[in-house]
Parts: sequence; structure tokens; C-alpha cells
Amino acid sequence: MSYWRELIFPAAMLLAAGSASATPTATSCTHLVNLKLPHTTITSARLVRAGKFVLPPDSSPPSSDFFTAFDKLRSFCRVEGISQPSSDSQIEFEVWLPQADWNGKYEGAGNGGFGGSINFYRLAEAVNAGYAGSSTDTGHKGTSGEVNWATGHREKIIDFGYRAIHETAEITKAIISAYYGKPPTRSYFSSCSNGGRQGLMEAQRYPDDYDGILAGAPTNPGVLSSSASGVRATNDKTAVNLNASNPNLKPFEQRGGKLIIFHGENDGPLLTIKYYENVVSTLDAEHTNKFIQLYVVPGMGHCEGGPIAGDFGQRLSPKDDPQHSILVALEQWVERGTAPENIIATKYKIDGVRESGVVRTRPICPYPQTATFSGSGSADEAVNYSCTAPRKK
Repeated sequence: MSYWRELIFPAAMLLAAGSASATPTATSCTHLVNLKLPHTTITSARLVRAGKFVLPPDSSPPSSDFFTAFDKLRSFCRVEGISQPSSDSQIEFEVWLPQADWNGKYEGAGNGGFGGSINFYRLAEAVNAGYAGSSTDTGHKGTSGEVNWATGHREKIIDFGYRAIHETAEITKAIISAYYGKPPTRSYFSSCSNGGRQGLMEAQRYPDDYDGILAGAPTNPGVLSSSASGVRATNDKTAVNLNASNPNLKPFEQRGGKLIIFHGENDGPLLTIKYYENVVSTLDAEHTNKFIQLYVVPGMGHCEGGPIAGDFGQRLSPKDDPQHSILVALEQWVERGTAPENIIATKYKIDGVRESGVVRTRPICPYPQTATFSGSGSADEAVNYSCTAPRKK
């Protein structure tokens, strides 16, 4: 971290002095192409006017709850670049910066499957909510299910495993400083599936990158076994290092980081529960509760949906509150020191479409607590439940 700070931030602030203003302009955006960063090339920097972003035709279809209203998106500075920390690295990234009304925060996005593409939906979601956002292709091109890129490319495996997310975080902070003339006040990371694994890897390997991390389904057996089998022919040790299994998160705790993990009840959460319990065993329950929470979401499958709790604020939205959004609750924990007691989940008639109408609400509780029905009132209303600890045997 000190290496990057010594090289990046003086250069970023020098550029900022000549280009940034209270409301950055198209010129201050295009000047970012001149930003000099270690093993990094800014290939493009341009202002995208409100509602003018066009999704590339080869983009993967979005999940039902992703932001897709690109025609309503505010103006932003779109920065594209390549990081090459090794001779076999080709980490492409994008950073999107709201031209006006930036909230001072940075939101990093993860990747599903084996990555291979920029997550435009999460970038737009960040800008829509007033954040600067970043995404990376994790160091290779392809669909999220392809693994051929890994054969014979140990450095690309490392990029995918953890280095691309870390590089993107460091580079993004430098770009933010150059554009706005100041660094982000807080930095957050949010993703699910392989993205959840990426979040844990960040907490373990690079505790200074993010103040708060939301990691969904981080130890999904399919993700971990596929990651290992996809690279085992290259290097068994590298395959093992892709797994987010190190329970020693003390450095992340000591720098004030907060971590919320969630996993669907119907998505094989046992490895995630075991990981959490290993953290408790390593640090003790008192320390763990100060900076980590785990939510096992009733009825939920992989990352979303299910008959009980479809939406609990896994995505950024400008109007969400900490009672109904796990992301806003994470921010409140980081910025005000108030840990969530529970999150109200909502099942809509159409998953991801709030306008379709509410079917039911239900609290989701920090593990090992569970939501217990009071016995009176509607079983479809969260107010009639409370979070209770399991009985001691």
C-alpha cells in the first residue's frame, strides 16, 4: 500500500490541481488520460452526457434486480484502462465518476463466475446512486463460464484470483483523487458468488482497500470447486490460493473494516457458516461481532430470489434506508459504528421489480439468530417476527 501511495497520490493531486473543480468538466475528464500510474495505461477518458450511454451489444444479460435504466443515467466521466502488473497480465478496468453530486464515496463491483467482462450494470448502479464505481474483467476476456484462458497462464490465474480486484481498487482511488481533487471518504465493495469470494480475498489480503465489504455466497461449493478444477492443470498451489478460506481477519478488523456476509438457505451455505465459525474460533466471538455479521437468508437460492425474501437491499439505490438495505446498513456500521440488528427483506410479486407489489416482508437476522413468528398477526408481515438466539443445549 505504501508503494502505491508514494507513487500514485502525488501524481494524482498534481493532475487534480490543474483540472479538478467543484463541478468537474468535460476537460477535467479528458485530462485523466494523462494520469501516470504504475504499470497502468489510461486508454480513454471522456464525458458521457446524461442518458447517452449505450450498452455494448455483447454484454451479458442482467440479473432481474440490476440497474438497467441507462437512458436515465446522469452525466459521468467514463475512464477505461489496462493494468499490467506482470508480463502476462492484461487487466482491463473501467471507472465511472458522476460529473455532479458525487457523494464522496467509492463502490467497487465484483464478478460472477470466472469474470471475463466489465460489469456495466453495477457501474451504472453506482453512478445512479451518486457513487464513483469501478469494475474489472479480472484479467481476461470471455464468458463467465470459460476456463481455457487459465491453462498455462499462472499470472492470469493470480489476476483472476485476487490481483485484478486489488489493482482496480488502488487505481480507482488515484483516478478519483485526480478528478475530484480529493480521495473518497469511504470505499465499499459489494458482490455475490465469485464476487463474494473476491470480497473475502480483499478482506484477507488487502485490508486497506475497502472500509466495508458485502460478500454474498462467498464459499459456494460450485464456485470453489470450479475455480480449483479450472486451474489445477496449471498449478495446484495457485488453485488453493483462489479459495477464500483464511479465517484470520485481524488486520481488517484493526484498520476498522466491517464485513457482512450473506448466503441463501437453499444454496448450500454450510461452507460459509463454517468459515464464519472459524473466524469466531480464531478471533473469539467478542472480536468477531465487532466487525463481522453473517446472514443466512431463508428460502433464498443463489444470490437472490426465493419464496420468502427476495430483496434486502443487495443493490445500491438512492432511496434505501438501513432497515431495508443491507448495503446501507453496512455503511451505517462503518460510518456511525451502529451494527445492524436485522434487515427487513421484501418479496415482490416479480423478483427485482418493486413496482409489482409486495407479497411479504420478513426480518433476516444475524447468524446464529433466526426470525421467530410471534404467533399472532399475519405471517407475511415482518413486524410479527423477532430475532432470537438458538436455545443452548
